[in-house]
Amino acid sequence: MADSSETRASTARSASAHPSSSSRSTSPHRKPADNNGPNPGVSARHPRFSTHPHTVTRPLPFVHPTHAELIPDQTAADPSSTAHWSSRASRKNRYAPRSVHVNHQQGEADVDEEHRAGESPSFKDEFIQVEQRLRHPGTKLKVHLTWDVSFWVAIMFTLGSISWVINGYFLFLPLLNEASDNTTAAAWCAFAGGTLFELGAYLMYVESLNTGHEQLFGPALWGLVGRRGMDEKADLDAGVKEDGKRAKFRWIGIGSWRELGFTASFIQWCAASIFWISTLTGLPNIIPNLATSPPTAIADVFYWTPQVIGGTCFVIASILLMLEEQRTWWRLALGSLGWHVGFWNLIGAVGFTLCGALGYASLVSTKYQSVLATFWGSWAFLIGSLAQLWETLWREG
Repeated sequence: MADSSETRASTARSASAHPSSSSRSTSPHRKPADNNGPNPGVSARHPRFSTHPHTVTRPLPFVHPTHAELIPDQTAADPSSTAHWSSRASRKNRYAPRSVHVNHQQGEADVDEEHRAGESPSFKDEFIQVEQRLRHPGTKLKVHLTWDVSFWVAIMFTLGSISWVINGYFLFLPLLNEASDNTTAAAWCAFAGGTLFELGAYLMYVESLNTGHEQLFGPALWGLVGRRGMDEKADLDAGVKEDGKRAKFRWIGIGSWRELGFTASFIQWCAASIFWISTLTGLPNIIPNLATSPPTAIADVFYWTPQVIGGTCFVIASILLMLEEQRTWWRLALGSLGWHVGFWNLIGAVGFTLCGALGYASLVSTKYQSVLATFWGSWAFLIGSLAQLWETLWREG
């Protein structure tokens, strides 16, 4: 999964008539082209695209781009066939990987800033070869059962949500019929749901760690390093080798904190880990008389507090995943399936947080609302998980 989605950098530059072009340093992977036209080796096999600051969007100014429109070269067979890149779709492997040459066109503000810094303006004919998952006008999605990390992320969260829904029924029914006592069954269902969420969140973190987006944010493509405070070395250390070779698949590590997908996945993993503590301490005989009259301090610290902290982290992660699908922070992406995954997870996270927060109180009415929050929160998580499973199954052939 990771090897097919990671970026392979190899660039080729055409000669420039700018008088200071000879003093501009080049990377070992850039090859000068013939003065009479573009290097045939650059465009013969792979399509050429261009981006512009107006076609590269991010919901927040300090994060990596999450969407980009790639405008085809005028010499292309169909100059109107704009390709689209999405960080989430790429991470979920929804589209087949393609090798393309991309040229980042600078805006006037970028050129003026380079002049003020005493640097030569970037070449407008500089292309970088990347292998990324792009959506083209002719892209068709079909149901594909692919046994990769993205598939197992959706499966784990779906099974975990089902366990939480069953747990909600077991907790809610005794409030309607006092004769029924499903405390033990509810505790084990919660433990199963928490464990499955933990596995799903970890795989989600692994998925984001191996997306191979890092070199997309290099200076040749996005024009971000230096001018916008990006640290190129940090991004290279985050998973792409400096010589352009494939980075080794990682099960643990740190990615780029400027990538919303990785940051959200890491927070989600932390949330699931903290929340899992409450499912462990909620098992029978771990905390004495937890369902009736437990020791207040122990129950508050080891049972209710992990739910509040974990649920709050779930809320933060869900908001970040929604922002990843939005072009701006204030414009909702109602037409995006990935956005709805984050939205329903947000509702579920709010429910789980309220369950823990209301659990501190000893009033009967408050206990009722706490159990009810678990019930509707579980259903919201299930809706989000099923949407994520649907998103994962529909891929380009």
